[in-house]
Amino acid sequence: MSAPPRSAERGLRRGAALLAGAALLVMPALAGAQPPLRLSPLVEDLERGLFCATDEGSRMEAPDTEFGWIHIPEEPVAMRLPGTTVPAVLGLGFGIEYLIGGTDPVPIRYEIAHPPMPPSGRVQQSWEAWVFGGEPEVVFFQFDIDAELLPGRWSFAAFAGDKELFFAAFDIVIPEAAPNLAGLCAGGELLTLNR
Repeated sequence: MSAPPRSAERGLRRGAALLAGAALLVMPALAGAQPPLRLSPLVEDLERGLFCATDEGSRMEAPDTEFGWIHIPEEPVAMRLPGTTVPAVLGLGFGIEYLIGGTDPVPIRYEIAHPPMPPSGRVQQSWEAWVFGGEPEVVFFQFDIDAELLPGRWSFAAFAGDKELFFAAFDIVIPEAAPNLAGLCAGGELLTLNR
C-alpha cells in the first residue's frame, strides 16, 4: 500500500483542524459549564436568557456601536427561555432581565463584548440608557445580519458611573450545537405577530 499523496495529507490535517475548532466552539455548552456572572449588591434580581423581538420599532442613536444605532422594539420584549447557550441564528436574541434597587432613575452604560465583528473587527460596543430602580429592565442583543453570527464567548456589562452593576456572559454556538433552540423565534407568538 502506498502512502497518500501530500495534498491528501494536507486536506486531512485541514479537516481535522476544522473539526477541532468546531469542537472548541461547542464544548463549553456541552460540558455544562456556566459562563461567568457577577452582580453588584444594587442588583436585586437577574436572569439570562433567549429573546425574540419583532422588527417593528424605532432606532436610538448609539455612536459606539457597529452601526451607530440600536433597535428599540415597539412592544415590551419578554424572555422566551432562560439559559446561557445561544445558537447563532438570525432573528434570535439573548440578554438579561434584571431589577435594581431603589426608585430613582439611574443612567446606565451597557457594554457588549464579542468576537471580532466584520467588517471593522470591532470586539466591543456600548450605549447608554436610563433605568428606573424597582422596575424590571431588559437588555438584549439580536442577530439581525450574517456578520453578527459569531460563535464564541459574548458578554454584557452594565455600569452606573464607574461602578459595575453586572457582568453576564453567554456561549454563542453554531446552530447544529443547539438544534432544540435554533427555531425558538420561528413560530408561536412571534409568527402570529408577523402576519
